[in-house]
Amino acid sequence: MAAMSVESRYTRTACFPCRHSKRRCDKSLPACQLCIRKGVECSYPTRRAQKYVVLPQSSETPQTIAPARDDSITSRVTRSSESVSLDRELSLEASHATAGIAQSFATATAIQFIAPGIFRDAHLEIPRVNIGIPKDVAAQVGDFGQIRDTYTTFSSQAVIWTPVIFRKNFFNIALNPLSPRRTEGILMCLCMKLYCTPAPSYEDDGKRTLYKMVKEFYAKVEATGTMSICILQSALLIAVYEIGNAIYPAAYMTVGSCARYGVALGLDKLMVNLTGEGNLGKPWMEIEEMRRVWWGVLILDRFLNLGNPSRCLTTKDPAYDDYLPVDDQNFLGATARPQDNIKISAAFSLKMGPFARLAQATYLVNQALNLLSSLSTQDEGVESVNVGKESAQLRRTIEALVSVTKTEFEFRDLVTCCQAAVSYCAILLLQEYHWRRVRISSTEEAYTHMFPESRRVLEMLTQMAFCMRKDAEEGRSLDEEYPVFLIQVLYQAALATIEMGQGTPNEQLEERLGTLKWLLQHIQPRWRVAGVYLSILQSKEAMLAAAI
Repeated sequence: MAAMSVESRYTRTACFPCRHSKRRCDKSLPACQLCIRKGVECSYPTRRAQKYVVLPQSSETPQTIAPARDDSITSRVTRSSESVSLDRELSLEASHATAGIAQSFATATAIQFIAPGIFRDAHLEIPRVNIGIPKDVAAQVGDFGQIRDTYTTFSSQAVIWTPVIFRKNFFNIALNPLSPRRTEGILMCLCMKLYCTPAPSYEDDGKRTLYKMVKEFYAKVEATGTMSICILQSALLIAVYEIGNAIYPAAYMTVGSCARYGVALGLDKLMVNLTGEGNLGKPWMEIEEMRRVWWGVLILDRFLNLGNPSRCLTTKDPAYDDYLPVDDQNFLGATARPQDNIKISAAFSLKMGPFARLAQATYLVNQALNLLSSLSTQDEGVESVNVGKESAQLRRTIEALVSVTKTEFEFRDLVTCCQAAVSYCAILLLQEYHWRRVRISSTEEAYTHMFPESRRVLEMLTQMAFCMRKDAEEGRSLDEEYPVFLIQVLYQAALATIEMGQGTPNEQLEERLGTLKWLLQHIQPRWRVAGVYLSILQSKEAMLAAAI
């Protein structure tokens, strides 16, 4: 029976396209993997020593004959006729094979989504389908060496997002010379290259060639119905690029799509269960990778709501007993174990990696968003509501997390310390809403109603921006990676400084604002959203000045 099973999956002869291209054919049925990967119609000989496909005889289609001597005019005419016949027959046979694979794939994916229990219990499998790689995409991605260079550049620039991707899996998908190039590996490599691409100029708004190429290829891959963590990771990188370059509302839509995709993969179940559902038997590192990707979706979903806390989130709130990502070094070194996973409730006093700290900060940001969302539904004139009192404990907890972070990062690392930046965003957001509730109208009132945590945040950010500006003026290179979280907290700090000035800022406030604006201008060539924030700050200054 085993021999019959193998024979039913493979043939003894290479297919016609592999013969003509002199490629090594894996002889699998109904179509070989090389033809599937290249998008070529695949067909096999029906008899031994058959060199060309023979069409059925009819009154309109003569039988194909073997070619004679190459120097014969008759031979050339015959070969031309045979070429047409070959193409026609290849198209017919391969289309049937491709249609069979597509039908099998569509049925399997539908069963997996509609009845996952039956799919699992019946041990069904989804056949792999590779779509053709467009020529422009292949040219952008390049060969194995260029893919390796792209990953190296990405690892150096996307410091906070590198721990979301399990390096070994990516290399197996995109860099394994013993297996065909898989579509999702090409897509992820293309998204890595997009992430590392500087912001386009304002004049090129309609010419984002690489961005458009990535979006079109992603849509094509997603439309196949393939469910892969690699595809979700690619969408996550697209979302970060869109946020950093102020491509709205596309960024909001992409994050929402990531959330739906993650739920379809069952990643949300990994928050409350070490293995989630249907992952028994999977390697532990793959399960940990899925958990980290879901945390990436949670982080971006909440980050997008910093400007509008009343907007509904796409994902469920993380709970106090949810699992955090393991230490980044254990994950990147492939040494993580199930017992390394800890919950949010037990992690504040333990040493964690940067990504786990960012997840902790996101949990606290979520608490702040929930508080402000509930207040937004109330009348601002209600005296019983005091944002300062309601948020006092939360602010202390957030500052405690930043203090723990300082033991793991030096001061100059604040530029790339995403967990500190996100924590500061929450404190400044609470401050903004408090000022709005008490309706400040002067600099004195702003100082009177300022949280001590907000004062320390503004001093810290101003000192950091001042040091960077001094280094730049003295000719020292500033080649740090600037995550989008840093741009957001700089914008909020500058906005708070403008609010404190109330249209007539003193010299100290003007100096602080100028320093923060300088850093935003410095970051603008990397992330275009910094320029958008500068425009908003300019409008806010003009409105306050006009109200005097």
